[in-house]
Amino acid sequence: MSGPVSNLNPRVRLSLTDPRFVIIIGGLIGLLVLPWVAYEADDTFLISFVAKMMIFAIAAATLDLILGYGGMVSFGHAAYIGIGAYAVAVSAKYFGDICGELEEGAACSVAFLSSGYFQFAVAIVGSALMALLIGLMSLRTSGIYFIMITLAFTQMLFFLGVSLEEFGGDDGMNVDRSDFGFFNLNDNVFAPADGDKDGATIYYFALVLLVLSVFILRRIVNSRFGMVIRGSYSNPIRMRAIGFPVFRYRLTAFVIAGAICGVAGSLFANHQEFLTPEYMLWIRSGEIMIMVIMGGMGTIFGPVFGAIGFLAIEEFLQDIVGQEFWMIVFGPLLVILVLFAKRGLFGLIPDNWQAIPKFLLGALIFAFCFAIFTAHLQVFGALWIILSWIFIICFAKALYELIRVPRDMVIAISGLLLVVSNLVAWATQGAKPGWSWLFGGDPTVWSILLVVLIGGMTVLLLGGGRLRSMVGQTPAASEA
Repeated sequence: MSGPVSNLNPRVRLSLTDPRFVIIIGGLIGLLVLPWVAYEADDTFLISFVAKMMIFAIAAATLDLILGYGGMVSFGHAAYIGIGAYAVAVSAKYFGDICGELEEGAACSVAFLSSGYFQFAVAIVGSALMALLIGLMSLRTSGIYFIMITLAFTQMLFFLGVSLEEFGGDDGMNVDRSDFGFFNLNDNVFAPADGDKDGATIYYFALVLLVLSVFILRRIVNSRFGMVIRGSYSNPIRMRAIGFPVFRYRLTAFVIAGAICGVAGSLFANHQEFLTPEYMLWIRSGEIMIMVIMGGMGTIFGPVFGAIGFLAIEEFLQDIVGQEFWMIVFGPLLVILVLFAKRGLFGLIPDNWQAIPKFLLGALIFAFCFAIFTAHLQVFGALWIILSWIFIICFAKALYELIRVPRDMVIAISGLLLVVSNLVAWATQGAKPGWSWLFGGDPTVWSILLVVLIGGMTVLLLGGGRLRSMVGQTPAASEA
């Protein structure tokens, strides 16, 4: 009995005949010149923000190795972020302070132990050992038991960090950026040495490590070892029958992913210049998993796109609806992505130039719809948007499964309904900014919201197979 196929996306061809490869090269060139452009535009925040994207891209790519190729749904990746961060903080606090107390010009016998080389080495080894421990226990199980064990270890490490008052406990502590001797991650590249920090050194350091990590992971998944990992995901029984020690292969992949993710943790502590146990909170593991799903599992490149997309949407929505409500808006966006782009953002990019015009047209249409969505979001607030999206998503699901309407037509009808529903809201409510109308607003609007909510939830609860059974229609009958 064959299992799931781990890699849904066609392999990227390292050739100019593959548009995805051209986009990757163009993006790499863009990342190389971005700090200079941002510095000239006096926007050092952009440099720091894109550096954060690349750090999480490393973590997401490592999770893709075991999730997209190995089928291991791990909620423990935040643990390696925390271990990498603590490796930097503990080394800087203990050994850095010892060297700082010496007289100027005196040699420090423990200088190497406070250097970036030692910090990153400890992060890699420590994360690998923790991954080995977690893997030895969790990989003997599967399904929900595997998920719960990885989650439990992460939470144990989180509460361990909270209890370490010497390192700030729940309040955290400041962290000095790593020093590699001939350069420091706090050095300026474009700004004067004694001027404001431009953040370009840690940016380029993160870029180099991202490229190196993606290269290593790609080599792994395309090797004989990677083929065994994919085979173990698709059909572990058959792989054992032909003589492969599936457990050892999966454990090795688990350790490799943890070790490289520890590098991302060290970078993150340097980037934030702060340490907190919240780096190991299970929500962080969930965010990394969302990045992988958004970008496209089983691609290595996809999670990089997913990390960039996730953090960009987070920053954008927080500016519009605030830090407390942005996930309310992001949720439906993720649902739509999962429904209509099961291969993720990277899977939407065609692998041949003939399909590029259609792809660009679709991207323009999406940008136009997203602009309309943003305008309505700023006027009416998130509640109306979310309720209307719930109804439209459920209606689209019913159309697609009940009467087998083609997917392109479903998308077109759903988009039309979204625009019409918001136009109705606009005409009914008027252009009142922000969230003010949610409390004591027009009763007509509340009536419309109630109808949308009841209708959407009804379709959601009855949708799919239950709707077909109600009208006496089966998938086989509809296909015939």
